[in-house]
Amino acid sequence: MRTLLTLTILILTVLGCSTKQTPKDEKLTVTETQVPRDSLFREVANFPIISDTAKFINDLRQTFSLDVNENPFRSEDEKITTFKKVKIYGSDKDYFFIEYDWTDDAPMCEFPWKCQLLLTTDGKLVKIFDGQRFDFVTIFPNQHPFLLIVIATAKGNGVHEIYKITADTVEDVYEGDDVQTYDAEQDLSVFEPSELKINFVDENRDGFNDIVFTGQKLMLGKYTKDSVWYDVEDGKPFTVENPADRIPIKYIFLYDKKTGHFKAKENYTDER
Repeated sequence: MRTLLTLTILILTVLGCSTKQTPKDEKLTVTETQVPRDSLFREVANFPIISDTAKFINDLRQTFSLDVNENPFRSEDEKITTFKKVKIYGSDKDYFFIEYDWTDDAPMCEFPWKCQLLLTTDGKLVKIFDGQRFDFVTIFPNQHPFLLIVIATAKGNGVHEIYKITADTVEDVYEGDDVQTYDAEQDLSVFEPSELKINFVDENRDGFNDIVFTGQKLMLGKYTKDSVWYDVEDGKPFTVENPADRIPIKYIFLYDKKTGHFKAKENYTDER
């Protein structure tokens, strides 16, 4: 009986992965979850208390139709890592922010095996994020923070998103989704640190802070004059500890007062 159950779970897992969209050529895509407009997560009424975690998670999944592969052997790994009330730049309203982490041992198509949800105070969904990491970052002094989300693939390639509130919804104000800012995949090169450092400084001295990413690209090989790639020199392989070269990285995204967006100072897409 246990063998049959395990086989059934395996089949469902494979089917779940095959029907789920995965990035082609490591391009990051997000599929919006279709949730009825009148869906309310009523557990927020008990904030900040979660008296029954299993019920909280079950209600969260059912209310917002969260796409998580079922596996009873992993149920004990499910947890709510964040449940807090926040304010976000662009609005003085309060919102609830929840992160639901279901495991660290799941099919790669489910990576990062967690999601974040932004809700209104009455429990209505604003947006679901599939972030590997999130943060609330203050870009402009004495103002509400922006929501930062790091989106990455299981292979270790990713980008940043930065959100504000616009007309009771969220708006990504960072126009750099085609610029890789996270690289942990040790193929031809890798970033150090894997997630580039992000700072908010007034680069063009217009009175508004801009977004600046810095770090290094560690080359794990070289090209000969004939454009032949090699990753071993004098019998010693190139590694993160012994890279072929260290290339400084600095990506600047300037704040545009007209649009309220952060736009690339230069064309950085050729540097990926």
